[in-house]
Amino acid sequence: MVRLAGFVAGSLTAIALIVLVLGVPEWRTPGATPADSAATQPQPAPRPEPQSAPEPPPALPPEPKSEMVAVQAPDAEPAPVAAAPRWHSFWSPFGSRIAADGFVSRLESVTGFDYRVLKIENGVYEVAFAYTDDSERDAMLSAIASAAGLDLPDT
Repeated sequence: MVRLAGFVAGSLTAIALIVLVLGVPEWRTPGATPADSAATQPQPAPRPEPQSAPEPPPALPPEPKSEMVAVQAPDAEPAPVAAAPRWHSFWSPFGSRIAADGFVSRLESVTGFDYRVLKIENGVYEVAFAYTDDSERDAMLSAIASAAGLDLPDT
């Protein structure tokens, strides 16, 4: 008996909540179209139109006309194309990507250089940095060694 009373109370609560949220449904007679039910609803009263039209905004003063002069650039040499950077692996390979990523994040925070983790094969990941020439590579290696306190092998 208690279960039946709980079921009835829950159902009535659900119906009341639906009516509260969605409103009272409109009942139509069978065979009636939505246009028929719209005709039986009271129509809202039309709003009266304002008697005076609003004033137009004041006209803006005309802008002074400016003449555009075409300027020709002197014959310039095309910018030199930068050489594609090469990547230098500088540490022994890591056995997992997570270890290599941790090493990279620590080095980036200490040195400020950009590093990449290169997947050589499954379970072999190397850390590398980009350089354009040998002098830049040597300078970056010495900066990494001094900032991170690492003993880097010369390659």
